Amino acid sequence: MAVTKKVVLLGDGAVGKTSLIRRYVHDRFDDSYVMTIGSKVSKKQLAISRKDKVTQLSLMIWDVLGREGYTSLHSRTFAGVHGAILAADVTRKETLVSLERYWIPTLFKVVEYVPLVFACNKSDLSGSAAFDFKEIRDMASRYNSGLHDALPRDVSTSYLTSAKARTNVNAVFESLGHMLLSSKILDDPIKELYESVIAMGVSRQSDKSTAIGALDAILADFCEGFDDDRLAMSLVRQETVRAGIDVRNPTREGLLIIVEYLAEAELDLLGAKEVHANYDKRLEWAKAVR
Repeated sequence: MAVTKKVVLLGDGAVGKTSLIRRYVHDRFDDSYVMTIGSKVSKKQLAISRKDKVTQLSLMIWDVLGREGYTSLHSRTFAGVHGAILAADVTRKETLVSLERYWIPTLFKVVEYVPLVFACNKSDLSGSAAFDFKEIRDMASRYNSGLHDALPRDVSTSYLTSAKARTNVNAVFESLGHMLLSSKILDDPIKELYESVIAMGVSRQSDKSTAIGALDAILADFCEGFDDDRLAMSLVRQETVRAGIDVRNPTREGLLIIVEYLAEAELDLLGAKEVHANYDKRLEWAKAVR
């Protein structure tokens, strides 16, 4: 039996989300930090043993931009999600706080409920810990209430992890796999369509008067023209890098450039009239930034 599930890895920038995915999917660690632009998707297949049967589970792992303010891009990614890994950096207390302040509420604006696994990352730096592991363990218990009884004894909903030291990296993803197969939430195309509608509503709430809000709106508007979110996000990354935009601190000038580049990317995909209409709309958002 083969099952495919869409999962997201959430948390602030530089908590090590991309490193966890690289270690798990490719068994590789890279401590250089480059903020993920848009969402990058990796695939990993694993075998989950449950009650005398083995299920081949394919995880489509979405590595989400770790910067608050990009609500539109985040919300679009969350539609159709089956589970999530929430990562915090053990050396920065604010990355733990933001899980409940921003990431979980934003996720649950789009999806009703999904299983969550919490990773207290960079455990190799535990000598510089800014919070106790018990805090993230208690958080995991609050959001997975009632699920623990359905899981094997060796499966937890929170872990101390280190991509560098290979600590509990596989366990995090495999535990989410068990939770996904234990969850009573079924794949439902109507549910996914509903979540997409909710996500589009959230995406229109960006504060376009700020550079981050305007960039968020521009990129989300570009993505709405695609049926394939992975293709859309791939083009977003390509054109954002080409424009030289720092997504942590975009400038008005950078916005004007990305509007031009996105229009060029659309020329091969849309009619000229629609491309010009999109260009004019996004240019207005870019010019309105204070």
